[in-house]
Amino acid sequence: MPASPDQLIAFATVFDEGSITAAARALNVSQPAISGRLRSLQTMAGRPLYARSGSRLELTPAGEALLPHARSLARSMARAERALDTPSVTEMKASIAFSEAAVPFVVPRLAKAALSDAGIELRVVPCDASTAVGAVIAGDVDLAVAVASPGPPGDDLERRPLLVDDIVLVQANEEGEDPDPVVPLWALGELTVLWQAPGSGVRATAIQVLEDAGVWPKVTVELGSTLGVLAAVAAGYGVGLLPRRYVQPWISMGAVTASTIDATDLYARFELISAPGSHLTAGARVLYEALQRPIEQTAEAGL
Repeated sequence: MPASPDQLIAFATVFDEGSITAAARALNVSQPAISGRLRSLQTMAGRPLYARSGSRLELTPAGEALLPHARSLARSMARAERALDTPSVTEMKASIAFSEAAVPFVVPRLAKAALSDAGIELRVVPCDASTAVGAVIAGDVDLAVAVASPGPPGDDLERRPLLVDDIVLVQANEEGEDPDPVVPLWALGELTVLWQAPGSGVRATAIQVLEDAGVWPKVTVELGSTLGVLAAVAAGYGVGLLPRRYVQPWISMGAVTASTIDATDLYARFELISAPGSHLTAGARVLYEALQRPIEQTAEAGL
């Protein structure tokens, strides 16, 4: 007897949400119903898919192999439900998650699309890169823009390159001192580096380059948001490794300076991410096309 969609969706939701209780809340069904679906699925499989470890469920190898397929079905069902919504109500709605570092080139395009004659009802979700990707996987948003990074197991998302931006060394603008235009990577071993949150794609890229070169900052401090890092740098508490386009307004105001780092592959590669074969509403399609247009060297360069 084949597994039912309800069983597979319950299975995916339990391990995405972290517990049976959270899955029941997400699916708007009772906890016993979720537990029953898991047991039925495991009985049908004829081998253990999960095991209890205290209050947690842990996947067996068979469960790990099944989970990506269950997730794919859950996403397909969510998209099918959205496609059946009343077109007059939903077609010109769109949702997008994007990492904070993408703000300078994403926000102007979103504003232009939302204010165009198309009249899109737009929902934006600023977050870190990993959360943006997770929102697409979960079907919570139509699109995401984030710095390229490896996805979770079973990630079969569609990714399109959008922009490559230098990751530069950002320092407070000290009066009377001209920063070196180019700084060797090894010099970071003598500095205090202020980091974004662990989910940041820019941070992940910078750490990988540093580790590959066998270089590590003298001191590291985690501050959370990219804006928080930039504000702390301007106050003189350390340096940041941030995309040049993101810090350009602060450079223009004289709050910080930026130097190129002499290192291979120290770039932020931004991607436009959507679910595979996803049904994009008319509103999401407008955003999708707007975000793929070439970066104009106009007023956006100062954002």
